[in-house]
Amino acid sequence: MKKTIVGSVGIFFITACVHWVDSNAKPEQFKEQLTGEHAVLANCVTHKLQSDGRSIMRPLQFRNRQYSDIEASEIHAYDTRYLQNAIATYAPSNPDAIFIYAHTDPEIQSSAQRKDNDKTAYAFALLLQKIDGHTVQASLRGDSFIGNMAWKILQSCVAAGHEP
Repeated sequence: MKKTIVGSVGIFFITACVHWVDSNAKPEQFKEQLTGEHAVLANCVTHKLQSDGRSIMRPLQFRNRQYSDIEASEIHAYDTRYLQNAIATYAPSNPDAIFIYAHTDPEIQSSAQRKDNDKTAYAFALLLQKIDGHTVQASLRGDSFIGNMAWKILQSCVAAGHEP
């Protein structure tokens, strides 16, 4: 009986360790070629995400970043509940909070800075990279539920002719 318990506990820990190794990786949800210019699409998506009134979107803050050296734009949705040094007074989960809307202007960064953006907990990351003058490669990784909403917003920006 003692061997059975020790064996079961050992199997439990090995299984837990195997699953823990990949638990921080964000799986890619979507990848597709779309018509449009990366910066214009990113601005449209960011505008629509910030104006989305659904309660599931309330704790999210969006960052629109442009990487001119690789001709790409990336939108990160950061969950303020998991950000370090977040002050509860301004947290969207606090009903008395004063929500501070982030600016919609894109942040200009180099591709070398891109890896630092993934160190913070995020709900999704949408990368729009230029293929040619009128086509982009869009890829979305992260949470499947919120990422699916962002992907639908991207599709609506493409269908609407890229205007917010």
